[in-house]
Amino acid sequence: MPTPDMLRLCIWALCLLLAGMPLGASGMDGQSNKPSEEEAERVYNDPNCERTHGTEEGVDWDEVRLELFNTPFPQSMATIGPVVQRLQRVAELDREAIMCPFGVIAVLFFFVKFLLESADPNVEMARIYMSLLDAFSSGMHPHLLDAADWLVKDARVVALRRVMLRHLRAPPEGPLPRPRVYVYSKEVPEVAALTQGASFCGKGQWGMEVHIHEWLLASSHLVHDPEEADFFLVPAYSICMFEGGFFPLAQLDVMYTDMVRGLPYFKRNHGRDHIFTFGSGMSANVFRSWQEEIPEAIFLTPETWLFNDFPDRTEPCFNTWKDIAIPGYLHRHEILSLASQTRPLASREHLAVFLGRTDPSRGPHPATDEADVRGSIRRLHEQGQVFVAQNLSVPEMHAVMGNAKFCFVPKGKSAWSLRFYEALFANCVPVVLSDFWELPFEDFLHLPSFVIKWPMSEVGDQLLSFLAALPDQVLEDYMESSRRNRCWYVYPPRLHEVDMEERADELYRVCPNLHEENAFTGIMRILERKQRASRSMGRFFAPPGWEAAVTTASD
Repeated sequence: MPTPDMLRLCIWALCLLLAGMPLGASGMDGQSNKPSEEEAERVYNDPNCERTHGTEEGVDWDEVRLELFNTPFPQSMATIGPVVQRLQRVAELDREAIMCPFGVIAVLFFFVKFLLESADPNVEMARIYMSLLDAFSSGMHPHLLDAADWLVKDARVVALRRVMLRHLRAPPEGPLPRPRVYVYSKEVPEVAALTQGASFCGKGQWGMEVHIHEWLLASSHLVHDPEEADFFLVPAYSICMFEGGFFPLAQLDVMYTDMVRGLPYFKRNHGRDHIFTFGSGMSANVFRSWQEEIPEAIFLTPETWLFNDFPDRTEPCFNTWKDIAIPGYLHRHEILSLASQTRPLASREHLAVFLGRTDPSRGPHPATDEADVRGSIRRLHEQGQVFVAQNLSVPEMHAVMGNAKFCFVPKGKSAWSLRFYEALFANCVPVVLSDFWELPFEDFLHLPSFVIKWPMSEVGDQLLSFLAALPDQVLEDYMESSRRNRCWYVYPPRLHEVDMEERADELYRVCPNLHEENAFTGIMRILERKQRASRSMGRFFAPPGWEAAVTTASD
């Protein structure tokens, strides 16, 4: 068995390796590098790794695949075990991931399955290897995984994740906490179709759709009896289904409509106790008929305003009264990278920076007369007053942000931006330039203590003069408050990027109170106040025997 140090090294190596894996989910938000021609060629032209037949330099994956087909599980562990043992060496893992990624995914899958299904399940070890499996499978589009002839299809990986989550759910001590949430699964077929590719969809800035779903499945808020539920989660990885090429918008609209109409507990409260996650600037407009089908449902979304690519939508999907603004998703290794590159205030070289595009596509929504804030930033950059860059590597971005006093977070195609959360972990004071973005958790976080929010129409010399005149002590106070509050915006890992020992996990050094102060608990804290379900509308009660009387009368 690997040592904890070796596993930490392997997981960190995977974070670096995955930047070059083919079709990585993070590529959907522009944060991954393209695979080499050799890597892409192997994935598409030799998915079964027949070129490794007879090799003496590494694993003969062609032989491994044949053994998996010819030997039933768990007897096939005689083949799988030695391969997993070889993969403990980082150099071997690196090489074999390039030579045969689908083979690596297959042996990790069966090894996790073995650990969970043995007479004495080793849940902690299974969780570590599930994290490795997640790291590799997230780098592959599920359609590629399904096309490869390795016995392991995306549906099997998703099913194994669900088993793992059940093992991670601690037995409740005392009454279940509020709110209590019922999570749909097999009641309607569309749920399975819209929650495929969990590993793939869990990466990138929209990954919280996956992680909210999976966190609830392993949490003490989960109930299996709908009569005990305060809320009902309808899981669907909406933006990944569209941006990941699973379904076009027209088909998504049909699927969502059929799903909603088939939900058995939706009508009794007009959907007011039903929760949908919409993780991008498109928000609920991924489901074009949302206004007709789920107007009263609760949306968990980072977007609170309009999206430029939908000029016909002139009213936001977000409703402060019923919906919850949630944080975007930052990877664990991004948080650690940002935190590691923060400089002391006195040594920061930039007054203000912005990392992103400033072209007209990021301008005002066509239906509004709002200011072109990114155009204003571009002009300041042209005058040499603000550092602006795009297409930097992730480490370069983090270094620039950690070397700046203020990080501009302007409206782009949408009101929200992942730059806000990056700025917090770079300990760069965020200057939000997005008038209609309702920041997450404003209900209980004192945002003015660590965020500057400035009018979009007033971005110019006056803003820079104001920032430059602020005393260092004011900035230090903002930075200290940021360190106290920023971890509320973190989604702690469940099945991905897991460390063997929490006390040695750097993430808990950045966020020492992460168990209590995180995005999931923040969402639950606000959700409890959103309860609008009726206990009488659509329900019936009378002295014992009434059900039979009603049935007889209807007959």
